[in-house]
Amino acid sequence: MDAGGKLVIPGLVDLHVHFREPGFTQKEDFYTGSCAAVAGGVTTVVDEPNNSPVTGTPDTLGEKMRLVQRKALVDYTFSVALYADKLEQIPVFREMGVNCFTVFDELGDAPTGMDDTGVLLDALSRIKEAEGLAFLNCRESDLVVYVMERLRGSGSGTLDDYNAHFPHVAESVGAAKRVLLSHAVGVKVHLREVSTLETVKALRRLRRYMGGVTAEARPDYLLLNHENTRGLGPYAQQWTPVRRKTDNEALLGALRDGVIKVIASDHATHTKDEKERGQVNIWDSPPGLPAVETMLPLLLTKVNEGVLELGTLIDAASANPAKVIGQYPRKGCIRVGSDADLVLVDMKEQKVIKGEGLHGKTKWTPFEGWKVEGVPVATYIRGVDAYVDGEAVSPPGHGRFLSAT
Repeated sequence: MDAGGKLVIPGLVDLHVHFREPGFTQKEDFYTGSCAAVAGGVTTVVDEPNNSPVTGTPDTLGEKMRLVQRKALVDYTFSVALYADKLEQIPVFREMGVNCFTVFDELGDAPTGMDDTGVLLDALSRIKEAEGLAFLNCRESDLVVYVMERLRGSGSGTLDDYNAHFPHVAESVGAAKRVLLSHAVGVKVHLREVSTLETVKALRRLRRYMGGVTAEARPDYLLLNHENTRGLGPYAQQWTPVRRKTDNEALLGALRDGVIKVIASDHATHTKDEKERGQVNIWDSPPGLPAVETMLPLLLTKVNEGVLELGTLIDAASANPAKVIGQYPRKGCIRVGSDADLVLVDMKEQKVIKGEGLHGKTKWTPFEGWKVEGVPVATYIRGVDAYVDGEAVSPPGHGRFLSAT
């Protein structure tokens, strides 16, 4: 193939997607999520467990595997949800080929028991024994819930109210606590949803305790802020909310100096009807944004602007996430013996992001109207055409489950 002078980079490995299979396929399913992924140069994903039913038992994991097997275009693995009363199942999940364990304080509005520090420490010890990886959100949930309930009780429901419900200190304290717990146990931990300057400062000070810890930022935390989302209302509403412009700058700096090693999309779609509920009262709409397709062009634009080095982007979006989940060098690089997961990029092509042009089920984006320079024009998974001429072309079921070693 003649690449015509365009750039060839390794396929992106996205450690944080919600493809909504099973249970919420009105928002997305694994086929449509895969279509959006390949259109964005993403060739491997780790899918989240907050489905219906929650992927938190061997039976629900087995059923999800069966459903996804016939729909996936991209290669994939899963994270499973942990519950305080089901920690003995961790070795069973490992035997099923999954090594990623996600800790939520609640799922489907039901407590998991994982917000108890003693239970969390026990879980981390069990994950280490199983040679697994813990996915931890930087969040002290009791503080977040306390502030949120006070704000909701005041009767005000704007995007500003929502953004204020998650204090910065709740994230930085949560991150520091989880770094120290993981260091005490010696377990591999991946910190997600790092969004604030304060958390970046805390991680810098704790670097000597982070031998087994990696940290992740999302494109919206790098690019969206209170100023440029005014007027978007629920369409800018995230689980961990968007922050200040100074936080954008701090996160970009942390990417450059390696405090943050991974960029992941947290692709979490909702229908327009669901989002519209929040126009009057923000608390009535679910948090989450579509992101897997727009991530790469937005970041390539930052490369063209001189804000990011191309090597930093490839490390953070391809090589490092593959290493985190134990799939490097099979994934995340271009070398003899690796899977031929490749993305052809035109660094000079310009386009305007429009929700209607996205390849997933969700036809809206908080980046509506943003101009980008640098776009993926073709994606290949294991040497097979996955995205060419603006369309996803590989057949459903081409994607393979990546069993953990």
